[in-house]
Amino acid sequence: MAKTPQRPELNALFEMPPQDAIDYLKAKGFKIGWDWHETLDEAHSRAFTVAKVARIDLLQDIRKSLIDAMQQGQGFEQWKANITPTLQQKGWWGKQTVVNPAGMEQPVQLGSPRRIKTIFDTNMHKSLAAGRYKAMMATVETRPIWVWVHISISNPRKIHLARNGEARRYDDPFWLYAYPPVGFGCQCKVIARRESDIEDQNLNLIQTQPEDIEHQQVIIGKSSFTGQDVVSTQTRIRIKQQDGSESFLSPTPGFNSHPASSYLLDTELVKRAADLMGAEKGIQQVQQMLLSQPRLKAHEAFVQNSLSFAKPQNKTSTVGVLNLKDIQFLTAKNIAVESPIITISDHLLTGKKAQRHGDAGNAATVDEWLDLPTLIAKPTLVLWDVSNESILWITPSLNSENPKEIMKLSVRSRDGVMQIVSIFKVSMDSILGNVKSGLYLDMRKE
Repeated sequence: MAKTPQRPELNALFEMPPQDAIDYLKAKGFKIGWDWHETLDEAHSRAFTVAKVARIDLLQDIRKSLIDAMQQGQGFEQWKANITPTLQQKGWWGKQTVVNPAGMEQPVQLGSPRRIKTIFDTNMHKSLAAGRYKAMMATVETRPIWVWVHISISNPRKIHLARNGEARRYDDPFWLYAYPPVGFGCQCKVIARRESDIEDQNLNLIQTQPEDIEHQQVIIGKSSFTGQDVVSTQTRIRIKQQDGSESFLSPTPGFNSHPASSYLLDTELVKRAADLMGAEKGIQQVQQMLLSQPRLKAHEAFVQNSLSFAKPQNKTSTVGVLNLKDIQFLTAKNIAVESPIITISDHLLTGKKAQRHGDAGNAATVDEWLDLPTLIAKPTLVLWDVSNESILWITPSLNSENPKEIMKLSVRSRDGVMQIVSIFKVSMDSILGNVKSGLYLDMRKE
C-alpha cells in the first residue's frame, strides 16, 4: 500500500488517490530539449522533457522514477536517493563540457541536487494539479465554484497569498491562464465548492472579464548556445475585489498552460461525449469545448511535439465530433458508435503514411495540421464511402493557389472511438464525381 508523502505541501495535494496524476505523467510523450524554454505552456503538458537531457533512455528513466515515486508515496529525499545513481552512472551529473545542438562544445550544469529538486517539485505539482482538475471537471454540475487555496511552508509569495480564498466559477477565464501551479515552486491548489457555499461560507466570489486579461511578449532569457534573446508570452490578469481595489497576477512564463491541454483530459472528454451522445445540445457542448482556447492550444502542442520528436509515440489528439445526423446514419448502417469523438494519431504526422503523402506531394501542410479542429468543425461535405464503409470528412485546404483542392479525411471506428486513418489532398471534382456515381453518399443530406 502506498504511503502518504512526508512533505507537508504534498500531503495537502494527496487528499485524493493520485491515479489521475499518475495517468497524466504516463500519457505524456517525450521531447528532447536543450534549454528549459524550448518546451513551454501547452507543449509541456503534452510532453515530458528535461533541459539538456538529449537521450531518450534517460528521459524514460527520469519519468519512470517520478511515476514510481508517486505510486509509492515517496518524498523528495527518497526519490533523489533512487534516481541519483542512475543519472551519475549514465553521465548526466555535474558540470561538463558537452556538444550542444549547434555542434559546438559548451560548458553546462547537468544533474545536481538543486536541479533534480526542481524536476521533482515541478512534475509532481503539475501532475497532481492536472489530476485534481480532471476530478473537479467531473463534478462541475454539483460543485461549480472553484476556490484558490494558498499553500506555503515558508516565504510565501504575497501575490499568491493574496489569492487565498478567492472563488470563481469553474468556467471563469481566469483558470485558463492561472490554474496553479503558476510558477516554479508554487504549491497552491484549487478546491471545488457548491453554489450554496458562496453564501453559507461567505466566499469572496470574483468574476474575470475578457478585458481583464492581457498578453505581452517578454524576454525570458537567452539561448545558451546562440546567445539570442528568447521571447515568450506572459499573461497579466487584473483582479478586481468587491471593495473596488485591484491587483494583478502574472504567471511565470512557461506556466501559461492549462490542465485541459493535457492528454489526461481527452479521456474525460470522450466519456462526457459518450454520455451526451443522444442529445444534440450535449454534442454541441463538446464541440464548443474542442474549439475553446485551451483545447486548440492542446492540439497545437500535439502537432508541434509530434513533428519535433519525428517518430510516432502512439499519442492522439481530439479534433472533432460527429453530429446527431452522422450518428443516426451510422446506426442505420449497423455501425456501432460508442463515442462521437474524432481523434487523430501521431502516426499520420510522422509515420509511413506521412512519408508516402509527402513524397506524392498531397500531404497536409503544418498549418493545416495545426488548424485541423477548426477545419473539421466546418466541413464542406461529410460522406459515406460505400465500398470501404468509412466516413469521409471533406474540409477546405489552406492552399489559396488552388481553390479546387480539398483535404479528404477517412474516419473509422477503432476501439469504440472514431479515428482519422488517413488524410491527404485531392481535387473537389473527383469527390463530386464519386458522389454523382453513387460511390459516396452524402451523410448530412436533408
